[in-house]
Order: sequence, then C-alpha cells, then structure tokens
Amino acid sequence: MADHSDASPLIPPKQITEPSEIDLEAGPGEQIQCRICLESDGRDFIAPCKCKGTSKYVHRECLDHWRAVKEGFAFAHCTTCKAPYHLRVHVVADRKWRTLKFRFFVTRDIIFIFLAVQLVGDYFIGLFGLFNRWFPAILASSCMGF
Repeated sequence: MADHSDASPLIPPKQITEPSEIDLEAGPGEQIQCRICLESDGRDFIAPCKCKGTSKYVHRECLDHWRAVKEGFAFAHCTTCKAPYHLRVHVVADRKWRTLKFRFFVTRDIIFIFLAVQLVGDYFIGLFGLFNRWFPAILASSCMGF
C-alpha cells in the first residue's frame, strides 16, 4: 500500500536542534528519538504507523531490523498501536542488471544439476557394467566393422 499524498513520512536527515523541528505531540523540549534504538541522531526518521508522541518516529534501518526478527502480525503491524505499517518501497535503479544476474545464476544451477545427474548415472553404469548388458549387440557389431 503506497501513500501517494504530498505528506511524506520521511524527515530530512539532519541534526534536530531548533525548536521548530521538535515534535509538538511529544511535548515541548523533547527531541525526535527512535523508539527502537533510542538515538536522536540525524539519520532518516520515519513515522510508519499511527503512534503519537515520543514513540512516533523510528529509523528506517531500525524498523527493517525489527521486522526481520518478528513474525506474523508484528511483521506488518505496529505492536504498540496495532496499525499496519505504511512504508514506501524503494525501487532499485539497476533492476534490469539484477534480473539478468538472477537468470544467469538459475541457468548455471540447472546446468550444474543436469551435469551432476549425468555424471552419477555414468558412474553407476560403468561401475556395474550395465552398458555391456543393455547394448551387447551394438557393441559387438561396432567392433566387428573396424
């Protein structure tokens, strides 16, 4: 679910020192602080849910890590306000290159599996002499012709 409104949940990554940059819902005199790591550095803060006050903002990296270790409901919803996360997806610029690279790796793996099955089959055929038992007439006629 992408939010296409003009209001972005991203806060510019700069140090928060001026009173105009203080979160008014958190109360006067409090700086914006990540509710996960509790740091108030100048990295990108986002407001991904409906939490208010001091727990409104998180770092994008902190939220990504939080969601990576959580399962089920907590992956897609805030555990505090129970609202679904509203996050923007960042499209990678080199998508075509990644697609080609993925296709190359899949093709390489399929060829490797095919060759591995062939080698194992050839090994067992040679080990048990099955080729001589299955095709004795072909071997005899090809040897007689020379």
